[in-house]
Amino acid sequence: MSVQDSSSSSSNAQTSASQPNRTSPASPPPKRSRWAGWWQSVLARWSRLRPPQQLVLGFTSYVVIGTLLLALPWTQSQQARDAGGVSMLDNLFNVTSAVSTTGLTTISVADSYSWLGEFIILTLFQLGGIGYMTVSSIIVLARGQQLSSERTGILKSGFSLPRNFVIPLFLRHVIIFTVVIEAIGAALLWWRFSALGVDNALWSAIFHSVSAFSTAGFSLNNNSLESFRDDWVVNLVIAALCYLGAIGFIVLQDVWYSIKFREYMMTLTSKVILSMTLFVFVIGTLIFSFVEKSVMALPWDQRLLISAFQVMSASSTAGFNSVPFGGLGAAALFLIVVAMVIGASPAGTGGGIKTTTVSALLANLWAVIRGRDRVVWMGFEVPLPRVLTAVAAATLYLIMLAAGILMLAVSEPGKQFLSLFFEAASALGTVGLSMGITGELSAPGKVIIILLMFVGRCGPLTLGLALLEPRRDAHGRLPDDLAV
Repeated sequence: MSVQDSSSSSSNAQTSASQPNRTSPASPPPKRSRWAGWWQSVLARWSRLRPPQQLVLGFTSYVVIGTLLLALPWTQSQQARDAGGVSMLDNLFNVTSAVSTTGLTTISVADSYSWLGEFIILTLFQLGGIGYMTVSSIIVLARGQQLSSERTGILKSGFSLPRNFVIPLFLRHVIIFTVVIEAIGAALLWWRFSALGVDNALWSAIFHSVSAFSTAGFSLNNNSLESFRDDWVVNLVIAALCYLGAIGFIVLQDVWYSIKFREYMMTLTSKVILSMTLFVFVIGTLIFSFVEKSVMALPWDQRLLISAFQVMSASSTAGFNSVPFGGLGAAALFLIVVAMVIGASPAGTGGGIKTTTVSALLANLWAVIRGRDRVVWMGFEVPLPRVLTAVAAATLYLIMLAAGILMLAVSEPGKQFLSLFFEAASALGTVGLSMGITGELSAPGKVIIILLMFVGRCGPLTLGLALLEPRRDAHGRLPDDLAV
């Protein structure tokens, strides 16, 4: 230090001694800076996670935040508070069901939660229906940032998008389609509910419209839609919303482009989705109407309406019911289980193995039977990586289902096997249909169903990708066909 610096320092020291309160050179950094640094550290660690890991942790954060919110006193109804409040396990169960768009509940939503609690549940199954990767990607784009190649690959494979699809434009269409379709559905249901004298018709219409398009199956009625089983308007509006959500946004975009440009612009993925959805619906409706004794005695129009609605609800994984499932015969229940396992489509809001996976499996089966080296579906060759991914996804799904059934059989020894089988298939498929045993499950049984719903929403294959690092190519990129 120079003499000038030394004398200057001595002068400053004397000044500071004479005026000790004017400066504080050793003051700690403000709390805001520490929080900012902590937040930057969290964002940095989050950015290093792979998209499948972000998806799993993202859905986990939805569940944690939702459970804490529903535990607040003012989100629960006065009736529930007088009875001691909703237990944390039941809140966790219902939040997981909402985030996974399943619809299974251990308690009555309308009787146990206030309007605020119902709104939180609606928000959760809306976010769950759109999907965490979609929501987070929209936030990234809204901040003016570019999507990483890995995130783009996950979105394309998860939605089964053709290679030439523009992801930012597609995500914008997802939001537009969601808002427009749910608004139209809510308006139609409001008109019909008002005519039928339903309490709080507007809120009920909004809740059921969002629930249907998200294929969540949540209802403000304790008997779901059994009170409307003969009402064609309510059944058709709910069914249309469920199928529009189940077939997925890629089909909606193709239809919109065909209308906008007045040219047939349906991609192969859309053709596969629509053909498989129609096949399951028609065949399932016919079989249900002829094997279920409780509907065979009804007039043909009611018989057709009830059969079609239940097959629709199962195949779209929506989970609404217009008849009690506890009274259905074994043949009808098995048919519903098959429809639940097949499930909806990969670009939609539903669960299950997915129609595109089933189509790839059927194409592979047909190729093996005919002794062919190429797997062909609807005149197009299915790439080998997609066939292998379909086999892996279906195998993991069935393993998870078998494990869930086994654990339920151990934890619920007094329940009928068919009821447990049905409950596990409904939870893993994120369907929400039940034979009436959900509220009777023990604490371990509820935990098992929670895990099945969570796995079903994230996808068994996605969980595997989150836990294990997949092999990359020479350029460090992930394979295109990570999911079906």
